[in-house]
Amino acid sequence: MSKKSSSPTYMFVFREPAKAPDFSPEQMQSYFGLWMSWVAVMKKKGQYLAGDPLEVTPAKVLRGPRGAKITDGPFAEAKEIVGGYMLITAKTMAAAAKIAKDCPGYTVGGSVEVRQVMPM
Repeated sequence: MSKKSSSPTYMFVFREPAKAPDFSPEQMQSYFGLWMSWVAVMKKKGQYLAGDPLEVTPAKVLRGPRGAKITDGPFAEAKEIVGGYMLITAKTMAAAAKIAKDCPGYTVGGSVEVRQVMPM
């Protein structure tokens, strides 16, 4: 992935309720359209770098020395699941958070965690 800007990179971690709304096909298409429109605006402004939704299942959680303990996830008792991620570029954390305010996921009870990516 190459960056076109010298601005920092930020990751949006999208969380959604574990019990997602039961959308009709038309509602799902409309909701997906909102996401695509949001991404298109960021692309036009040179902010969008990458991103994808995540499959709900299967998932594995590794813990302990060298990941010795492996459990299945996401967990039924979880109130939220990580639904996807996005990498964007913005001049500051405040600017990244402002971009995140337009996320369509809020309409279904979702949240966005904004984290700066540490350059390596």
